[in-house]
Amino acid sequence: MHPLLKVSPKRLLAVLSLLIAPCAVQAAGLDYYKEGAICDRKSGFCADHMGVSVALTKLYLGDKAEARLMAEINKVGIQDFDATTFSMRGGLTCDTKVKTCWTNRYDKKVDAKATRVLFGQ
Repeated sequence: MHPLLKVSPKRLLAVLSLLIAPCAVQAAGLDYYKEGAICDRKSGFCADHMGVSVALTKLYLGDKAEARLMAEINKVGIQDFDATTFSMRGGLTCDTKVKTCWTNRYDKKVDAKATRVLFGQ
């Protein structure tokens, strides 16, 4: 008998979920990807070391999230949209110009995990 057939359905589901999404780790409502991206499903966008990314939003969150993000960008105007600074769920705030993320925009405590994922620091 194949070894996987001896595994309980609950355990098999856990293993399959690891195989299906090996790059994402969820913490505080955010998805961290080892490729250098962070996504916030509730806010509906993803970002990388350059800032808010329409392409990554589409890749990780889908076409509807991409369309909503583009609508928000168009609302403020593409020329006035600053993708280099952004805030996500839980207050995580990042600035790609200084290559740092903070736990929130007020106390300026560096968020080591987000900074490392986005900027490799």
